[in-house]
Amino acid sequence: MSRISIKDIAKKAGVCIGTVSRVINNMDRVHPETREKIRKLIEETGYRPNSAGRALVSGKTQNVLLVVHNIADPYCAAISKIFSSRWHDLGFKMLLGDSNYDSELEREHLARARDGSVDGLIVSPIPGCDNNATYRKMIKSGFPFVTIDNRVETVRTHCVKYDDHAAAGIAIEYLAGKGHKHIAFVNSRPEYQTVKDRYAGYVETMNRMKLPIRDEFLAPLPKKLQETAEAVQQLVHQKPTPTALLAENEIMAMVCMNTLLRIGLRIPQNIAVIAIGDTLTDHFAPVPMTTVSLRQDLMCQKAVRILSQLMENPGQTQEKAIQEIVQPELIIRNSA
Repeated sequence: MSRISIKDIAKKAGVCIGTVSRVINNMDRVHPETREKIRKLIEETGYRPNSAGRALVSGKTQNVLLVVHNIADPYCAAISKIFSSRWHDLGFKMLLGDSNYDSELEREHLARARDGSVDGLIVSPIPGCDNNATYRKMIKSGFPFVTIDNRVETVRTHCVKYDDHAAAGIAIEYLAGKGHKHIAFVNSRPEYQTVKDRYAGYVETMNRMKLPIRDEFLAPLPKKLQETAEAVQQLVHQKPTPTALLAENEIMAMVCMNTLLRIGLRIPQNIAVIAIGDTLTDHFAPVPMTTVSLRQDLMCQKAVRILSQLMENPGQTQEKAIQEIVQPELIIRNSA
């Protein structure tokens, strides 16, 4: 069976090819009844627009690029899946780039975005990486892009990020409501802005609720998992002993939980554990984990909406940058 063409759709609908093209590209100047008739024909025939041909005519590729800082990170994998599904529903193909915490590789991905192969870009900047000059060039070029997760220091971009400060505050308020006073903040990357914001939320809320903050409850843990487990064991044998741990992410929380269970402590009876983030907990946590969800679904939805708006209105500059913050949500399970 031969492939259905746009000419076939136009003939069946009794309209010109240009009218079908306007419907496909969601453009104005098509009567509602005609638009609905064409859409039904497209659905019935299974017609798929030729993306290469459409790109030649419209200058649009229907491709977008997502760049994450570590595809092996379960969080990055999760948002990649969400973004891919959302773009597919909108008729776009999503390409994926992994900067792998390499600033040069991130710059290569940003350059690739502007080579004509994609219409827009969503990027999760490497935490603490100074690619500000590259982002300024992106802004000057007028290319549509949105940053997520991490701020680009000193550069104002269209951005969707989480309220990390509030996330830590919600966790502390919940633990305090359960009667906990000695609460440790467990983290391994204090240089990251997200961790700094979560730490600030921890300190501000502990002070507001008049809970003691002990230096030994704040020390960053080693990045290697084995060393982290040993450090957690030392942490919970201090006097006074922390009765609850706030982990700055889910992986850190799971290392804590496995260590606590291995040395004979019960969760939450002996010590409570709560994490910021809600990507892995249902599948891998040894005890169903209470978390503060960052609501990555909503973040992805907002980022797609903003980038779609920018691609439709390429003249919109970053001078009036759209800055949206996603508010976190407490998810109560069994660990705290």
